Amino acid sequence: LKRADVGIAVAGATDAARAASDIVLTEEGLSTIVEGIVISRCIFQRMKNFITYRIAATLQLLIFFFIAVLSLNPRDYQPSDWETRENFGGEEWPAYFKLPVLMLMLITLLNDGTLISIGYDNVSPSKYPNTWNLPVLFLISSVLAAVALISSLLLLYLVMDSWNEGSILKEMGIGE
Repeated sequence: LKRADVGIAVAGATDAARAASDIVLTEEGLSTIVEGIVISRCIFQRMKNFITYRIAATLQLLIFFFIAVLSLNPRDYQPSDWETRENFGGEEWPAYFKLPVLMLMLITLLNDGTLISIGYDNVSPSKYPNTWNLPVLFLISSVLAAVALISSLLLLYLVMDSWNEGSILKEMGIGE
């Protein structure tokens, strides 16, 4: 046990074996080791899912806000008859997006709520030992972020254009 990388003694082992081992299992037999390996592989899957989601969500949010704030001008989507509309006071739309700090904190809080659910996700352990493949993990996260980014930008465009006659949302019966 002393010469092994990790010495393991099971319940009922001699005092000398327990003293020489690195790990002492409290139950009889080696099934505890198998159960520990299965649990560790489930933990690895949860960590991988967490990191994949965190990278994808961070990329999507950063790039979305970068594009929305720096390249989209809300006034370009303001209807021409805006000043004459009732209920809105004819106030001109801002020249850029304003994101209050409270809204950014709310987005972050909601994002963290989904991350908490990943920690309790029902995962299946792999049959073989796990290893980190970071390039593949980053590629998968980037693809997920790109899909989420495209859908977010499309939704932003549809909502901003919904005030104009002939917009897609008005044609569907949604909007003003």
